[in-house]
Amino acid sequence: ILNGKIPRNIVSEIAEGLKNLNVKYVSVRSSAVSEDSLRVSFAGMHDTFLNVKAELELVLENVKKCWASLFSERAVIYRMKKGVLRLEGMAVIVQEMIPAEVSGVTFTLHPLNKNALLIESARGLGDLIVSGKIIPDYFVINRKTLSILEKRINEKTPSLSDSDVKKIAKICLKVEKIFINPQDIEWCIFDNRIWLLQSRAITTNSMIVKESLKKKIILKGIGASPGIAQGKVKIVLNPGEVHKMKEGDILVTVMTNPLYVTAIQKAKAIITDIGGMICHAAIVARELGIPCVVGTKNATKVLKDNMEVVVNGTEGKVYASS
Repeated sequence: ILNGKIPRNIVSEIAEGLKNLNVKYVSVRSSAVSEDSLRVSFAGMHDTFLNVKAELELVLENVKKCWASLFSERAVIYRMKKGVLRLEGMAVIVQEMIPAEVSGVTFTLHPLNKNALLIESARGLGDLIVSGKIIPDYFVINRKTLSILEKRINEKTPSLSDSDVKKIAKICLKVEKIFINPQDIEWCIFDNRIWLLQSRAITTNSMIVKESLKKKIILKGIGASPGIAQGKVKIVLNPGEVHKMKEGDILVTVMTNPLYVTAIQKAKAIITDIGGMICHAAIVARELGIPCVVGTKNATKVLKDNMEVVVNGTEGKVYASS
């Protein structure tokens, strides 16, 4: 695919589209036919490229990379795991690149609270949030009143004012009405305007009653995927160490990453140092029913290989097993 030639008629249409956009930089987004349905999200499984200079050859090169990502190891394994046997096409969206001052993601239905919606935000581009590279600011908002029920600010100054939080919540609930189903919406703020970048159906919504355990708490983080699991810790610091994982291990890593899909599918639970409730691997963990705790800050330092732990993905806590 990467070495192949794009048909002339498609090249002509892309060239015409770039001319009409008339911008300096674009984002080249994968949009496979089978992704973002009510059943499967393919979150992070296919490639998207940001800040691509709006020159025809560069855009064409990145379009081919998007097409090729349909056949990446992680995408193939994910399709097999989710029972997606029919291989459908890969569309590619070329958008104006917005130089975001603040970016974020909204879940119009909180994964653990049917009366609330969830917003995670950070300064800069949104890929930092969805890839799990940072611990974002976190806001829980009442769906009816738009009052802020809970907020966690990662740095001294919040990335969003309370007023902006309510504006974003209101806009995103309007989007939900258009699509009928709860939505996972990427957005950004630039030049005092809110820009909606992507909207897709939420694939999971696990309403779990909170469960407390009478054990010693080792770590606290954000509960990203509900449930409780016990097992042995396996620390994986980069994709090259994925082979260390055995079926039923507890995956402990610095940040969630789609390249870890083979490890995630062996894991009984996931614990990370950084990342938020809306990062790609947290979404996949919820789809697969794996308890997940993110944003612990130091799990890879506190926990050791083969240590027996209990992971409470509902409350965001990690316990000693005895």
